[in-house]
Amino acid sequence: MGVELEGYTILKPNYIISRKMAFHRRGTGEKGERFSRDWSIGTEYNSRPFTSIREGFFLLKTGLRKYNTTLYRQKSRSRKGRQLLLVGGWNDRFAGTHIHISLADRSLKFQEARKMAAYLHDHLPLVMAIMANSPVWDDRITSVASNRILKGSKKYFHPILRDGLTKREFDEIIYSHGRVTKPPTLEIRGMDSNLPEFVMAAACILKASLLAYLRRKKAANVLSHYRYLRSRQDAAHKGMRARLCWNDEWLPATEYLDRFFWVHRKELKEMDIPYEILTVFKLLKKGINGGTLVGDAARKAYETHPQTWQKRFAKRYDKAIQLILSGNSLAEFMQEMKLKLPDLAGVWLGRKNMGLL
Repeated sequence: MGVELEGYTILKPNYIISRKMAFHRRGTGEKGERFSRDWSIGTEYNSRPFTSIREGFFLLKTGLRKYNTTLYRQKSRSRKGRQLLLVGGWNDRFAGTHIHISLADRSLKFQEARKMAAYLHDHLPLVMAIMANSPVWDDRITSVASNRILKGSKKYFHPILRDGLTKREFDEIIYSHGRVTKPPTLEIRGMDSNLPEFVMAAACILKASLLAYLRRKKAANVLSHYRYLRSRQDAAHKGMRARLCWNDEWLPATEYLDRFFWVHRKELKEMDIPYEILTVFKLLKKGINGGTLVGDAARKAYETHPQTWQKRFAKRYDKAIQLILSGNSLAEFMQEMKLKLPDLAGVWLGRKNMGLL
């Protein structure tokens, strides 16, 4: 697996949210890791390939931390004054997350990629609900979880039929050709940019589904295209407060998540999911995703002072993301953003006593 992550930039010391490119410390890149420019949004990070969720979580955090150039000795002041802002939208451009999936023991051919895409296709609304993270659009706070999905799907990540995988660049799932440094992959594109914790939670859902496919299990959820589109639309509007379709039954996204955990319990137990990611799933069961955090923090900043709310938000986010990329928890990120962490003590995943925690 691998992750492409795009992002906005906070320009310091004025704390302006911008599309200018953030720079990493030169010489710190590892083999298979890329710090590149996306011509639409600015900054794009490509992780090294990884095989486990634990490894991916570590690589994503340490890779993104290299953009914090204040940690290093260097002369360039301009490069020190830029911090990542991992949201799906803010001004008028989209920032997304792409997750690449391949096979460990053989090269992924198009026909097998098509079967894999069909198998996980109808779980994509859940993945989008988890990753919905663009409540701010055109510098305005909205009530929508993902403005990016609603406004960009027609052009940039077009919905496909269950068995409709192609090699077209702007579909929500594509077959990505390999190159010298990367094998052929199945690329899932319709997700907002987000914190590493939420990105790896989405990766858990995708990996568990495809592990079930490799064991030749029957697909747990099969939808008509109409129901798929309705689920996808509601996930974009409401995030984890949406209602999603599981076969012929409409469920709150939180119940859908529980059902997914129960049906794929064997695969999830074998994946060695870090405690931090399981905590994210507990937050998701409370209806809280990245978009909830960004939206609530933006509203708090606006209520304090409407004229300077973006600057106040950017200052808090700058401190919070430095904390979380240095190994601290999502709870400390929320505390720095002036958000209250809900009580997660009695929250279970799948069914009570399932044994993931």
